[in-house]
Amino acid sequence: MKDERTFGQRLRATRIKAGYSQSDLEEISGIPKARLSRYENGHVAPSIQTLERLARALQVSEASLLGDDRALMEEFFNVLTARGVRIESSEQAIALGNAVAEMAGALGMVDNPAVEVDSHETSVPAMAGTEWPAGGR
Repeated sequence: MKDERTFGQRLRATRIKAGYSQSDLEEISGIPKARLSRYENGHVAPSIQTLERLARALQVSEASLLGDDRALMEEFFNVLTARGVRIESSEQAIALGNAVAEMAGALGMVDNPAVEVDSHETSVPAMAGTEWPAGGR
């Protein structure tokens, strides 16, 4: 599921979630506050280099600021890694995915929580011994 918010909306939400004002982000990133405001209001888009600076300052991936689906998976695996979770097999990955989906269903976060994936019906690759680096996959 693609994040339908604009880049500016994602940037603002990420900045606020990090607890930064535009002035704080200006100080950390070196990007002038006026330009940050123009990004957040959707008047202009940042260059690739500026996107990298924003992501680094906010401690998120460029993909998350761009609304890429992979950002959600990256964040999920970063949380697992930080908690010392290792996925040793595709069966473990499927069991974890089903458990998360079941919890999300109980919280009303999914449309059809009753659908369960069987290890014989999926193309999830085996991830034996996979450890995700702290900065992403």
